[in-house]
Amino acid sequence: MSEHTTSGDSDLDAPDGGASPTRAVPTGAVPIRAVRGQAAPIRLIFVPGLGDRLPPLVHLQREALRTWRALGIRTTMFRVRWSSDASFQERLDRLDALVERFEQRGERVALMGASAGAGAVLAEYARRRSIIAVVIIAGKFLEPEDIIKPVLLRNAPFAQSLSTVPKLLEELGPEDRARILSLRSARDGVVDDEDTLLEGAVNETMRVVGHVIAIGYALMFRARRVVRFLREVV
Repeated sequence: MSEHTTSGDSDLDAPDGGASPTRAVPTGAVPIRAVRGQAAPIRLIFVPGLGDRLPPLVHLQREALRTWRALGIRTTMFRVRWSSDASFQERLDRLDALVERFEQRGERVALMGASAGAGAVLAEYARRRSIIAVVIIAGKFLEPEDIIKPVLLRNAPFAQSLSTVPKLLEELGPEDRARILSLRSARDGVVDDEDTLLEGAVNETMRVVGHVIAIGYALMFRARRVVRFLREVV
């Protein structure tokens, strides 16, 4: 297994074989996977919700994502840092740069966002259609009036996303939306159940109750379903 390093906002995996992620590829070199005739690997970037400031929660989500390697999926976590002073657009630019980095390495990139992270991945998808698929878990990307003001004030990028994403969703046509999988709990309790639905997407209800429970359940027990969806859409 390759070394797993953490850099700033994201977890960056070294290429298979343990090579450093900063090692340059000689100009004109042919990627090994192209020589072998293999399909480009899938990289799943996970964007957590407002809890991305809580180290124990981030650790648990990261450990859950590590298990996806057994399914042939490379994973990376990107933290928006919702409680920071940065704007949503600035954080989106950082996410876009990360996506571009992996695409330049020859990987096919998919995005997965939980709760507030759903807005970030949907916004990035609207910006970059080369993304192969999007998965949202217990997503909150609509209706800012449903969120109490103290939460919005403490998480300015989240407040900005709730006013930005609905307009961006208008740019997604039927074919774009068909590449989105939305996983939701039977009863969320934090986000209005209607808000976790996205018209035109593949909407699926998991047999669990609760917002946080739904996120953990999806990461641990819906990995195979998500991976099957990613492979179907590509």
